[in-house]
Amino acid sequence: MGRISGARNRDHEETRSRLAQSLAQQLLLAGGTHPSLRTLAEGAGVDPGTLRHYFGDRQGVMQAAFGHLMKFGQERQAWAKSLAERPAREAFHHLLEQISAAWAGSLGGMHAAGFAEGMSDSELGQIYISSIFEPTLNAIEELLIVFHARGELSVPDARVAGLALLSPVLMALFHQHQLHGRRCRPLDLAVFIERHLDGFMKGYAK
Repeated sequence: MGRISGARNRDHEETRSRLAQSLAQQLLLAGGTHPSLRTLAEGAGVDPGTLRHYFGDRQGVMQAAFGHLMKFGQERQAWAKSLAERPAREAFHHLLEQISAAWAGSLGGMHAAGFAEGMSDSELGQIYISSIFEPTLNAIEELLIVFHARGELSVPDARVAGLALLSPVLMALFHQHQLHGRRCRPLDLAVFIERHLDGFMKGYAK
């Protein structure tokens, strides 16, 4: 019996998943350059028609790629939560150092792609926020709540405090890497993190 009209090949989902993985890797390497559908297809070793077949259009391609990257956000969230047993400053220092160290690898590419795609497409922006940015921020908020309950910090609003801790470091990393600020005004990120933490811990002292 022939294949029912409209039914998918048995390897459809497997091929789609493999393509999404390849597309996600291209996003990490693109550095926020907003690659075209043709460029993405060439990187995946297929033609644009193949991507349209599996994902519909460029937005569908991006949604699939970000969906594949979602696991990294979930892994980052789980790892950050594991720091709760450490003293507050030690935990946050380790967290920010790890973000800084991972930025030159895949982490910076994920955030750069999220900003580049999200600025031009609100739906993709929501996917980036929910799959990559918010998992890390939520983990920091949970740590802040733990440290508040332990009496190490005074945190009236964990979300405000979480953004206050994370945002300056992300801006510094974008400045130095994606925006090439290190060429005209290099920054010692290790020293920056230390001084940023000094101010943060003082501001939220019990």
